[in-house]
Amino acid sequence: MTDHFLQEKFDNRRFLLLNVNKIWQIAVGAVAGACLFAFLYYLKTDILQGEPLYRAQTLYGITFDREQVDNIHDYYNDYTWNEILDSDQIAGRAAGKLGDLSKEEVAAATTIPTMSDIRFIWVYVDMESREQADRVMAAVGEALQEFALATDGFTEIAVWDVKETGQIREISLIGRMTVGGAVIGALAACFIICFASAMDDSVYTEQDAEERLGVPPAGVIMKSGKQQPEFFEKELMENLKKLLGDKLSEEKIGIIGILSADSVCGFSAEREKEYLKEVLEKCFPNAEVVEASVEQTEGEDADLDASILPVPYGKKNGKTLELVWKDLSLQERLPDAVVIVGADEKFYRRYYRK
Repeated sequence: MTDHFLQEKFDNRRFLLLNVNKIWQIAVGAVAGACLFAFLYYLKTDILQGEPLYRAQTLYGITFDREQVDNIHDYYNDYTWNEILDSDQIAGRAAGKLGDLSKEEVAAATTIPTMSDIRFIWVYVDMESREQADRVMAAVGEALQEFALATDGFTEIAVWDVKETGQIREISLIGRMTVGGAVIGALAACFIICFASAMDDSVYTEQDAEERLGVPPAGVIMKSGKQQPEFFEKELMENLKKLLGDKLSEEKIGIIGILSADSVCGFSAEREKEYLKEVLEKCFPNAEVVEASVEQTEGEDADLDASILPVPYGKKNGKTLELVWKDLSLQERLPDAVVIVGADEKFYRRYYRK
């Protein structure tokens, strides 16, 4: 019996009816995920990024002297130019002109992006202020001009274009991060709902009760405070007469015990039990209906002619019910009938289409 929970087949209708009201949780998960990812992106780009950087951009035109070195242009590309920028010939000279920065600091601040024409190079200088970026760019420009004069194969390196120094701003990905967070949040909510449903061992349907206890229930009693549906009341009465008919009859005087598992299963259904008592009195007018405990008592059990076990609806105690049923079986006190109490009428009508 303890393996039934793992061997149960997936009931699509049961799952959908029980979780249709949880769609709002998926929406909440999507909103929460979107807000979380947007906040983390804002935290990374605006708060934890540190001091803003400013970029000075200058385009230099290169004039080669092919009379000195015919194939010199085959050697110089963006890779070799970045190496030259970091060397003593450029970074070292520029640091000497600036006086307050080292060669390594100048080298770290300067870059040359991919070149599309060997005759032109863009030089980027990234510093923490506009003034500093412009100073370093001016020193690097002078070092480049001196490099051209001192190196065979070059006639000159001159300024061709200058862009205004401005703050470096990354392309905003806030939209993508928000959408991605919403998707992940919705998927996480779906996973939690599915996981909770998979771990829920509650008794909802009559099939659930049969899988837990191995016997079909005699019927269902809806949650208190409502008039019991005629169809379910009629079914309950007919099944109780059949199940208890061998021990009791309408004329026979006997005692029927409604076994209480409140202390074990942690639920209370007093009004539903009162209704069950009324149904039993209609079925067996001469019988006395009493409450009994699932825990064995010597005198009480001996007086009972028949017994019924109320099973709570949706209380997440299926394994506890299995344990109670096992104990009753070992004590040879199995009830004559099982009844689901406290059920949701709307769920049952939709599930059974009644």
